[in-house]
Amino acid sequence: MADREAEGGEGVTDIPFRLSRRPLDGRGFVIPFTQFIKPDGTPDFRVMDDERTSKAVRRRLCSLCGEKMRRNVYFVGGPKCVENGFFYDPPMHRECAVYALQACPHLARAKGKYAPVPDRIEGAGLLIQGEMDTEKAEWFGLMQSAGYTSSRTDTGMIVIKADMPWLSVERWRDGSLMAETV
Repeated sequence: MADREAEGGEGVTDIPFRLSRRPLDGRGFVIPFTQFIKPDGTPDFRVMDDERTSKAVRRRLCSLCGEKMRRNVYFVGGPKCVENGFFYDPPMHRECAVYALQACPHLARAKGKYAPVPDRIEGAGLLIQGEMDTEKAEWFGLMQSAGYTSSRTDTGMIVIKADMPWLSVERWRDGSLMAETV
């Protein structure tokens, strides 16, 4: 992978086996299973592929590696997600989620902004804006759940509700597990 420490994740571990089979972008970042791929073959990390996301939710596939999940699942989200259990991103295997918290430039840096999403992206059938909090979280939670349900909003966006109460919650900031857990 590209120089991950320069991107924000200190002490990032190697790519987990499940994720090592996923394609990499030009910078060496793993392209998640649910990621939207533009017609030119490059990923757009601002947009999820609606068809693949729906497939992952229906078949209980990890949103990062695309492989089947068993038993408990893991979600990554900010404090509001920890509180309410609602997500747009499907759940993951624990090792895939931990890797994302360490290597993804968005998750591994507390500072930053959400990249703006244009009104239209060539090849993207469903593009929803304005439904997410635009403020970046100070920390991200890694939440363990026994399962989830899903539905679509009035605008067509898939929304996932984790089974609660959480089985466990860890707080992550700047690519590292914080000493305090919830």
